[in-house]
Amino acid sequence: MKKFFLLLAGVTMVASSAMAQMSLVKEAEKVVGSNNPAELAAALDKLEPATTNPESMNNAHTWYTAGRLAFKLFDQMQAMKAVGQDGGMFDANMMGEALNAGFEYMFKALPLDSVKETNKDGSFKLDKNGMPKIKTKYSKDIIAALLPHITDMGNLGNTYLNAAQESQKAEDWANAAKAYGNYCEVVTSPFAHANNINLGDSTIAELKFFQGYAFYNAKDFANAYPALAMSQKLGYTENQVGAYATSALANLVQGFLDKKDYASAYNYIDAAIARDGHNATLYDMKGFTAELEKEDIDAAIPYYQQAVDCDPTYAQGFYDLGRCYYLQAQAIIDENPNATNAQLKEKLVPIYNKALPLLEKASQLNADDAAKSKRVIDDIKYKMELMGVK
Repeated sequence: MKKFFLLLAGVTMVASSAMAQMSLVKEAEKVVGSNNPAELAAALDKLEPATTNPESMNNAHTWYTAGRLAFKLFDQMQAMKAVGQDGGMFDANMMGEALNAGFEYMFKALPLDSVKETNKDGSFKLDKNGMPKIKTKYSKDIIAALLPHITDMGNLGNTYLNAAQESQKAEDWANAAKAYGNYCEVVTSPFAHANNINLGDSTIAELKFFQGYAFYNAKDFANAYPALAMSQKLGYTENQVGAYATSALANLVQGFLDKKDYASAYNYIDAAIARDGHNATLYDMKGFTAELEKEDIDAAIPYYQQAVDCDPTYAQGFYDLGRCYYLQAQAIIDENPNATNAQLKEKLVPIYNKALPLLEKASQLNADDAAKSKRVIDDIKYKMELMGVK
């Protein structure tokens, strides 16, 4: 009996919690009609618990209400700003946050609003094709709220990007990336196409570049690389997109290597090579990963060789390949501490003869970084002299 009452008490508490959260949504909904930005902002703050509570966060009504509040806040601030009546109370950042939030809330509401219709016995109602019938309650209104704000979102990305280039603040870069991402999501959505909003691949490619560029400058390489890679896939070639994509990938991979997560590093590198098999830097990156993972330079040599085969002007590849041959020779010296120069000569000279032209090529290709090649070259020549090789 005690267990039964405890169970009932638990059910009552859950029901009470759900009712409390949905009560927050209903109270917030009453404020949507307000023209007072302060009231709208306060209602959004009060609604926050309902967007994180398991009892209400999966309800389309919660996010639809939050989206309406955010869009109304943006609209009111924009209107007041246009006539100079904001009194300095709301800045451009707050307007941008409200617009971004409105899009994100509405996009969370849309999939939650599609539910399967059920019969009284709990089974799904079926359509003529035998598929469960889907009903929606807010979707038309959600789409109607999103459509007039699409241009605003595109402008917001440009506004944040200009601000970020001036301030160089990570927050501004992140906001720009978010705005471009939201804009891309909405203009490529089925409902946008249904309403004759169709941007070409070249435009989407440019937008994805600016999203990736903003993420890159915010040092969010995990998000920068996919955006830049997508931009390339769609045919974008401007603004050194390839260099940014490769650099973003290198930074992303380095994060995995720091954690010794070699599998993730390989996954990203191999996917990049599949898209761009003539990129020398990618093979060099794979060689470096193999070198670290296996602690064996022999495992890296084939990838460094592929790097220089791909691009005969890629200095880093020539240096890494030459360095590996040099280290091969050094391993032989370390493994034979009592061997004479004459005894080592037969094994070392052929390896040094491979390493020297590679390192010299690296030095010629990159004069700014020639010192590191020269140090290895000088050491090889010194050891060759000790072995009587001129």
